[in-house]
Amino acid sequence: MEKIVVVDGHNLLFRMYYGIPASILNREGREIKGLVGFLGSLKKLAEQFDPCALAVVFDSETSWTGNLAIDSGYKANRRDYADVPEGENPFAQLPLIKKALDYLDIPHREAEGVEADDFIASLVAREGAAGRACTVVSTDSDFIQLVDGRTTLYVPRGKNSVLFDCRRVRERFQVSPGEYVLYKALVGDKSDNIEGVRGIGPKTAAAILHSGGIAPYIAAQPASKTAGILRENRDKIVRNERLIALDRTLDTGALVPRRPSPALRERKTYEIIAAIGER
Repeated sequence: MEKIVVVDGHNLLFRMYYGIPASILNREGREIKGLVGFLGSLKKLAEQFDPCALAVVFDSETSWTGNLAIDSGYKANRRDYADVPEGENPFAQLPLIKKALDYLDIPHREAEGVEADDFIASLVAREGAAGRACTVVSTDSDFIQLVDGRTTLYVPRGKNSVLFDCRRVRERFQVSPGEYVLYKALVGDKSDNIEGVRGIGPKTAAAILHSGGIAPYIAAQPASKTAGILRENRDKIVRNERLIALDRTLDTGALVPRRPSPALRERKTYEIIAAIGER
């Protein structure tokens, strides 16, 4: 089966930028450590997965606006980089990264008005319907809901990297990928500033899902303390589900994954950087 790798661009940029402690400057004294790390990671992914095609999806400045209408606190814990100096701002390296992607013939897209997560989910759904397998590369656990017989999630964390397939999801969370949205709606997500239901942790959330979800749990007699908590927090749970569930219906026709240029594997990172004039 053909394998396509889809990279969560901003997620990779941030991990590389903040994961490299020392500055890496080009000849003009410009910070390029995000670029260096990004290219190095792409080379490793190409070697590890040998994909038939690759694509990168970035967020845009308007990506989160839709979910703010559901919850004004959504991602309110994220740093505002508007006034951060260029030398300390990972976003300042996006033009360089996109220039390198163009050189390597790697398709990329900046999602306007929608989150990159939703665009990636829709792209994966499209490719899956065409019979192609996809591996999403991101440390964002929202993508676990996409895992199925054709889709995996690769969470790169060095020696602790994990490739989530259906079996690994059940082992880690005690729920299936299809149950993950409700599971996360119950326990919350600190990274996106989504508050869970107080009094319900991972074990209780898994138990609720094993019983068939919220409705049968509440209906069970005699009523339990957990049933009361669920009843009192129905609106929050529904809101959280709306924030966490990924849209798989977006038009992704403009982005077609394809096999990268041989330069991705054959040329060293510094050679690629030199080729785009940023050494």
